[in-house]
Amino acid sequence: MFETIAVNADHVMAIRVSGRLSDEDYARFLPVLEALIKREGPVSLYVDMEDFEGWEPKAAWDDLKFGIAHDVDFKRIAVVCDKKWIQWMIKLSAVFFAAEMRTFSVTEKQEAMDWIMSEETKTTEQHQDTDEQVMPYKHILLATDFSAHARRAGQRARELADKYQARLSLVHVFDDFVLYDEFYEPIAEERFALQQTLQDAARQHLETLAGEIGIEDPADVQLLVGAPKATILAHAEEHDVDLIIVGSHGRRGLARLLGSVASGIVNSAPCDVLTVRL
Repeated sequence: MFETIAVNADHVMAIRVSGRLSDEDYARFLPVLEALIKREGPVSLYVDMEDFEGWEPKAAWDDLKFGIAHDVDFKRIAVVCDKKWIQWMIKLSAVFFAAEMRTFSVTEKQEAMDWIMSEETKTTEQHQDTDEQVMPYKHILLATDFSAHARRAGQRARELADKYQARLSLVHVFDDFVLYDEFYEPIAEERFALQQTLQDAARQHLETLAGEIGIEDPADVQLLVGAPKATILAHAEEHDVDLIIVGSHGRRGLARLLGSVASGIVNSAPCDVLTVRL
């Protein structure tokens, strides 16, 4: 079952999870959490799982669906438990979600709550600091997937670069993949040929888009390879980018299921992010 723990802080929910969770437990609890997210925006979550025993099959699916759907609605998640299998699951799932996730032992409950509260204190202080001078952008990065959203984002990027006299650079991330035959063996030769064809096409698209938005220096137009979100964030940090511009929704049919690249960047970027809608 889920039991709410009283906390005197906005944007924070604390819960105690005990026993074996059922579908009925989620049916009662999730609407409460969704209402908090809708009312207050992204929240931090403290979860005491000291007495947790596991999930019934449908309850496990409820948990997974909710986590995927609300990936960017959490800032920090602190999980208190001593069970190694739970700690392992939390570390594994942290790879797929934008929120900061950390496990604490049962003897570290106060440290877990302090970690959750420190994020809220930092956010409050940032909101209250109205005297800090807002500096103009110096390096704007446009991350594109060549969709209609991305072309509109290119127009906005050009407008802002002109306004701030900023450097404008353009990247597209080629998401690597593996092809398998009917025996599930990697098809190395075919894979290489297809990747080369797709990368060549991506370079042509990049050159076309760069010409449309007036990027003349080849060094400011790059085709990168890797996981889109992590690759874009690493590139932005390495090149001192202070504004990332992306389309708000790309062409991936699984974007809603897996969590869009744009949403992940918004939640994790160390700089400003502008998402552009059609």
